[in-house]
Amino acid sequence: MALINHAKREINAKIVYFGREGVGKRSSLQYIYDRIKPSLRGDLRSPSASGDPLLFFDFSPFENPVFGDYRIRFHVYTLPGKVVNPAAWKMTLKGADGVVIVADASPEHAAAAQASISELRSFLAAYGVGLNDIPCVIQLNERSVPGRLPASGTAAALNLPKMQACFSDSESGEGVLETLSLLSREIMTRIRQDDVLQGVERDVMPEIEDDAEVSAALVSLEMKPDAAVNESILMNEEKTLPMAVVHDEGDEPFQVVMAEEGAVCNDGVVRIPLEFTLRGNSRRLVISIAIDDSEQHVPIKA
Repeated sequence: MALINHAKREINAKIVYFGREGVGKRSSLQYIYDRIKPSLRGDLRSPSASGDPLLFFDFSPFENPVFGDYRIRFHVYTLPGKVVNPAAWKMTLKGADGVVIVADASPEHAAAAQASISELRSFLAAYGVGLNDIPCVIQLNERSVPGRLPASGTAAALNLPKMQACFSDSESGEGVLETLSLLSREIMTRIRQDDVLQGVERDVMPEIEDDAEVSAALVSLEMKPDAAVNESILMNEEKTLPMAVVHDEGDEPFQVVMAEEGAVCNDGVVRIPLEFTLRGNSRRLVISIAIDDSEQHVPIKA
């Protein structure tokens, strides 16, 4: 479920690009990142996650708030290349609000795509989540494959007949933004339906009626020479902290990560939410730091 930062009046939604090695996950994220105005995006980072490289960034696609006076911010993650430790995928998928399933559209790679989807089902099932429980879109790479089925037919062949699918080209980037637009719209619709914004006036929330509204917002971020850009758009400068692997115990890494809502300071007290994970079990700890004006001491309590 999307995380709400009431202090900053911001909704944070997590998107994961999932797929096997060589299907275009890295190139898709790089294409999206390069098309977003720098003032609207965070840094593109690549820390280590359970021994595998994690690639992620965050961005806000809309100039104006979209849920009352709350803005939405998407945090986009993937594990590029070949993933050695399956626990890395499991950790990356934790708390995902939407998944882009990236697969090769070639008929000869259908078995590999089905195996990848089976792995995804298994990882999500560990959190009690199914593919029908969260928004998912299939991105079928290699648009020019001869004799391929239509996108809907390919999705049906992968046993996902009701899931939206788009063809893409990893070299040109064609279809990449379209896929992200479809998923973004589904996530925002789910946020509105799930009523996660408690205490926010519902009657001021916009209805997301079709793909055009979200697509226009995303495409408007492309850095085209002839595009008019609103220079007054401001971006939240707080960056999401990368996943930190503190210790590996066999195949089960011990990990510490700051919760996505981030630290909050109220009335001289800084509260830092942390999540600890070991052997698939998670615990949450909030550290409160009282700032003493005399600067003689800083009491810390958990």
